[in-house]
Amino acid sequence: MKCTDSNNLCKIVERLSHYRPVLIRREGIKRASVALILRNDKNITELLFIQRAESERDPWSGQVAFPGGGAEKLDASLEQTAIRESLEEIGVSLSQQMILGQLDDLQGSSRSRALNLAISCFVFHLDKDFQLVPNYEVADAFWVPLNILADPANQTLYKTEYRSEPFPATALGQGNAGQTRILWGLTYRFVQHFLEVSGVKKGLVKSN
Repeated sequence: MKCTDSNNLCKIVERLSHYRPVLIRREGIKRASVALILRNDKNITELLFIQRAESERDPWSGQVAFPGGGAEKLDASLEQTAIRESLEEIGVSLSQQMILGQLDDLQGSSRSRALNLAISCFVFHLDKDFQLVPNYEVADAFWVPLNILADPANQTLYKTEYRSEPFPATALGQGNAGQTRILWGLTYRFVQHFLEVSGVKKGLVKSN
């Protein structure tokens, strides 16, 4: 596919294909993976997010996140973990052929406490529409245009009770139920890394 000034997705694919992610290979660490899913809707590039359901057992309860979860013994790879979790959580059927690249691994944390958990992030592209069918773990699933994520006007701070300093965050507007959507924490860091790697943050790829 020949890239043009108006073909942002093509440029993102090209940049991701040349990126070599920094991976956490420490022995004894638990593994998880998430799916950063892209689509083009009327020439607008969008990212798929979920809002996790409120649960006392979930260390990331209620947060905006990517579909994903912990690796299981039957998963052939961390890519397959992201594919399985996306199908279970939101009913989206991904495949190995849809993977555009991988971002740097991040160490998981909860309530400002580091966890013995390495999280991988794989970038997928959907070339056809899927009906989003959230399961009990997911309160909502929604698409956000790339230009909203990249716009400095949407950057804000998010305060938690777990530390004195607020976290950098992105305001995503209101959800269907009137709830405020704030992107922060691990998923925020993955998004910022994606904007850097894809060239959006550097202005090499337009965000709209």
